[in-house]
Formats: sequence, C-alpha cells, structure tokens
Amino acid sequence: MMMGKIEAQELQWYAVRVVRKQVGGIRTVTVGGEFETYRNRQRQLRKRRINGTGDRVFLPEHILRRAGFEVFLPIEKVLRRKNRFSPEQQLVSKPKLVDWLFVGWPANQSRWHRLMELDVVTGVMGTGGRPVAIPQARIIRLMRQWGGGELSPECYRMMKSGYAAGDVVKVPDGPFADFDFTVVDVSEKSVRGLVSIFGRDTPLDIPLAKLPVSETMQAEVEAAQAKGDDVADPRLVSCGCGHQMAQVVHAADGFCVTCGNCGRRAAVGSRSEGGAIERWNAWRK
Repeated sequence: MMMGKIEAQELQWYAVRVVRKQVGGIRTVTVGGEFETYRNRQRQLRKRRINGTGDRVFLPEHILRRAGFEVFLPIEKVLRRKNRFSPEQQLVSKPKLVDWLFVGWPANQSRWHRLMELDVVTGVMGTGGRPVAIPQARIIRLMRQWGGGELSPECYRMMKSGYAAGDVVKVPDGPFADFDFTVVDVSEKSVRGLVSIFGRDTPLDIPLAKLPVSETMQAEVEAAQAKGDDVADPRLVSCGCGHQMAQVVHAADGFCVTCGNCGRRAAVGSRSEGGAIERWNAWRK
C-alpha cells in the first residue's frame, strides 16, 4: 500500500468567461472516433463518423485544454429524456454555470497572452481592471462538489493533495460520525484510513467529496480573504460601478446582493440565494 503525501503542481486559477455559442450555455461537440467512407446522392465520396464512436466534450473546455491549460468546468448531473418519442430518461452532464469556467496554469508562469488570444475567451473575472486569482482551496472544494467525474488527471491530483498519510480528520457521517479517522492512503475518489473502536483499528473508506478541505488548504483561503482577495460569484453580472465583486450575503431579513467595491445592496429580503441572484441580474440588465 502506497503511503505518504500526495504531491500536486501548484496552480493559479482564474474564472474565465467564454463565448456562448447558443442559447442555453456552453455547447458540446463530438471529437475523435472512427469514420467510414460513403457516397452521397451525387456519387461523391464523403466521410462520416460511425455512430457510438468518439467522445462528447464541452467545446470551450476542449479548446482550452488543447492550448495547454488546466480547466475545471463545474458539472451537475440531470435527468433528461433520451428523445421526444420516448419517456425513458438518462443521466446527462450539464454545466453548472452558463458561460463561465475555471482556468489554471503553473504559478511560476505567465500565460495571459496565450489565454486572451483564444477566440473562445471573452474575459476574466477581476476587480479594478485586474484579474482576481481564486484560492486553490476554493477550487478543490468546488471540484469535490461539482467535478462530475470528468476531471483531468492533474485536477484529480490537486483534489487529493490536501491530505497526507497520518492526517487525522473527523468522520463526516454514518455510524462512525465524529470518530477520529487516520488517513492511510488517498485514491482518486476516496480516502482509506483507520478508525479506533474499543481500542482496535478498523479500516474505513470515505468518499473524497464528503471530506472537508484540509486545514492547510483552508488556511490558504483564510489568508486570501484577509488580504481582500475574495472572489465574486460568476453567476452575477457586474455592478453599476463597473466592478464584478458583487456577492450574495445572508442578512437578518433574508438574502441580498452587495458589491464589494461600492457597497451597493440590492435584492434585499430575498427568500433564497438563487432568488437574490435573479433579482440582481434583472435589475442590472
């Protein structure tokens, strides 16, 4: 059994807005696969992809990865009918954000020129005309919640890097909830460790998505927040002052949206976070 700390490359992450090719958000395309030759009605030779071959990918994510960037597109699984003629449903992947994704590259490199020359990119979230870096711990938390099993190998390594053999955490739920859990090994989707019960060590596997971000990663988030480097919600349009630092906050009278730059508040008294976002966006448009 492999033991020891899991190393991952230190990346800097930014929220990037991409071109929306169709109503409804980021579109998908099929890449790769096997092709066959056929003749059309004019007896001309043509090629077509064989049904069932190739990979269905989200186009902006595919282009950015081919350009050498690490990309994280938050995904949610939804049930949809296979077609309009059948009531049968299937689980499909859908982008959580309409036209935003997260792009990363090594912290010791500058790739802004390469990023902004791509036609698929329309902008980067920032404040005061400067891009705002997103703490890696926050990206890890989003990956665990909205990864959808479609992360790149490097993103998987980054998601696992918060834990090392010997770390002790609390079991989040189940019959051993709140017991001390000693990490032994970390795989792509779970953490293997030991729980001490009546003086005996019992092996236990916990899904990685259920564990909180490690204390080391959490310290990075708190340090970034202390410096004022917190990040706005990409679902919100920019404030009238020109800054995109509007955030949803929970006040005594309900949810509202406030701008981190000018302090303007709107959608006061909203019943839910989503309702506050809708009211803010409708008001700004």
